[in-house]
Amino acid sequence: MSRDRLHGDLICTEDGYKTCDLYLAAFFATAGCPIKSTTRDAKKVFFLFENNELIEKLKSDYFLRQAKVDALSYADNIKSLKSLCASIIGSRDSHR
Repeated sequence: MSRDRLHGDLICTEDGYKTCDLYLAAFFATAGCPIKSTTRDAKKVFFLFENNELIEKLKSDYFLRQAKVDALSYADNIKSLKSLCASIIGSRDSHR
């Protein structure tokens, strides 16, 4: 049985919080939570973040529409993560 716990779009694991929600991941990164790593399953790229109380607060603010980050930085992070996802998907698909 898996030890992972699902909290909305966040999955709490022993290694930290992971999400496949690109916009949520971009928000976390913009708010100062660095991405520890990325993984991929058959269809999705997951972003792993440190397991800390800030993530829970940021998640709550995000879904309550109370989050405040710099708009341009957020847009830049969305573009960067989209590019990263394309790179991850492309590198795996080229090995088939």
